Amino acid sequence: MDTTPDRAEEVPPRTPNHLVRIRSRADGKRSIMNGGASMSRSTPAIGADGGPDERDVLTLDGTSVNTALFAWEWARLIADTGHVAADRTVVVAELRRWAIRLIRILREEPFDPAPAAEAGQALVQMGFAAPEALGRTTALVIRRFLGTGDDELQGRVAEVVSALSSGFVRAVRERTLREQEAIRSSALLALERVRADQRAAELRDPVTGLLNRKGFTAALRRLLDSSPPGVLGVCLLTLGGFEPLDRGFGPAVGDELLKTVAERLQTRFPGADELIGKVGRAEFIVAAVGVRSPDRNGQDSVAERVAAAQNAVRAPITLGERSMVLSPSVGVVSRPTASADPDTVLRDVGLAGSWARDRGTGSIALFEVERAARQVAGLTLAAELPAAIGSGRLLAHYQPIVGLRSGRVEMVEALARWEHERLGLLEPDAFIPLAQRAGLIEELGRSVLERACLQATAWGRTLPRGPVVSVNLDPQQLTEQATVGHVVTVLENTGLAPHLLQLEITENAALGDPAAQAVIRDLAHVGVSLALDDFGTGRAHLARLSELPGLGVGTLKLAGEFLSAERPLPSPASATPARRPGRLFGSGRHPQPPVPGSARRDVLASTIALAHRLGLQVTVEGVETEADEALVTSLGADHAQGAWFSTPLPVSDCGAFLSR
Repeated sequence: MDTTPDRAEEVPPRTPNHLVRIRSRADGKRSIMNGGASMSRSTPAIGADGGPDERDVLTLDGTSVNTALFAWEWARLIADTGHVAADRTVVVAELRRWAIRLIRILREEPFDPAPAAEAGQALVQMGFAAPEALGRTTALVIRRFLGTGDDELQGRVAEVVSALSSGFVRAVRERTLREQEAIRSSALLALERVRADQRAAELRDPVTGLLNRKGFTAALRRLLDSSPPGVLGVCLLTLGGFEPLDRGFGPAVGDELLKTVAERLQTRFPGADELIGKVGRAEFIVAAVGVRSPDRNGQDSVAERVAAAQNAVRAPITLGERSMVLSPSVGVVSRPTASADPDTVLRDVGLAGSWARDRGTGSIALFEVERAARQVAGLTLAAELPAAIGSGRLLAHYQPIVGLRSGRVEMVEALARWEHERLGLLEPDAFIPLAQRAGLIEELGRSVLERACLQATAWGRTLPRGPVVSVNLDPQQLTEQATVGHVVTVLENTGLAPHLLQLEITENAALGDPAAQAVIRDLAHVGVSLALDDFGTGRAHLARLSELPGLGVGTLKLAGEFLSAERPLPSPASATPARRPGRLFGSGRHPQPPVPGSARRDVLASTIALAHRLGLQVTVEGVETEADEALVTSLGADHAQGAWFSTPLPVSDCGAFLSR
């Protein structure tokens, strides 16, 4: 507070304490002595304009008190104890009002000091809340009013000072509490604002500012709640070609691409009944509601918007000197708004989007309930698969492989089966792809290998001549060097001789992956037999057969497709091939002539001849008729496998079959 008086309102110099006193006069009146000069009741005081003003003088117990001078001195004493925005004259006027009030409290009858507390409160309210302000105020009151008066006046002054102090302390405490509450409220308000910003940020994609999955779901729910009956269309766009650009040019360029796509979609779908979101690194989602009309069911509108979304993204994007093109694949869901649930819609459009990606860049896939049900069932099976492997519900059935020269079963192929509690016995096609996608194929393969080797050992003890057991290895197993160690461990634990185990590998792994070829060579060194399975269905060709002996592969298994083209379409009466009883233990001779030659037969004959020239044995799969057996025998194949001899059998049936 600026306490320097204006030139026109200069305050008289402070009177030393030892010169201020109350004394008796002959006429019984008292006066205030200032600097040795007597100022009686009629002594002029300082007015508002700096001139004399007799209204400022009051009498206390016969003593004249100039309230204006008192207020000026009060203001000067406490000036440096607070930060007051008001003008100095305003403060002095307020203090003068309280000086008058204090004098009246001291002289009124009956005496009541309680109102003096309001003076202490007023100090705090004006901004003089420091302890020094209270201390200097009480000292001034005592000095000016106590004097040498009678005991009654001294007691009244003491009580007034006490009440003033109590009011001051109470006001400071209340002000402190208010300030603390204000600080607390401000902090809570700031915290709530931060939390609100965080909640808003949690609903937005940080790159594009579009709604993320959580925000889009909430917005879609609100849109459906407020929409009239109609059709909801949702499309999920996956940016084909984005990933190589993002990796090649860096995430900064990728982010700019995403921002451009977001801007285009926002421009194309600005309506209040349309939503746009970003639910993956390169996935955008658009939802729109169309009102159902009597002659349209909304499907045309959905298709138009899907096309518009694709076209908006397909246009070339120029960043600097680069021009880039993205081709979105789109999954589409369309359903009435009345039955649309946001969570279900997002799940279904995600499935449709995955189908579109599987079809290829730029494809469109509509959601299909039946297909989704099959996929969900597959996911359920995948979730149950680990427990099935651990509980021993993964079994092995065995299909005989017949030696065409001996006419007896020389090998059996172990084929996985799942004995499901609800669905019964499941074929490999129902769960092997699930195991591959779930990363369980190695565990499943090890389980089948252990089970097959144990069974082969058991047959070796009970049969005069136990068969070689053949087990399939998944390509993923061939990329792991640990597979070799596992095979060795299984042979040691089961006591099976290595030459009684044949491992079947795919041609793509054997002839296309150097890492897999290293594992194959190591397996050959263990002493197990190796067979190339399903030759003719992969990317290998005859010229590469010469590589097999160098890998340790000793057998070539030809896929059943070599025979299927030779076989005429069956009539209803002969749709199911019938095996001749005892055919497996016959002489191997066939009374009927082989199937007439054809281009496929020539390829089959050439392949068998080439394999023999390379030192490979040949097993032909898919032998389903007596004519098939006659053909492959006449062409010099070593072994045959197929439904003509036997379908895959459970352990008990296969054991009985081998014992015959």
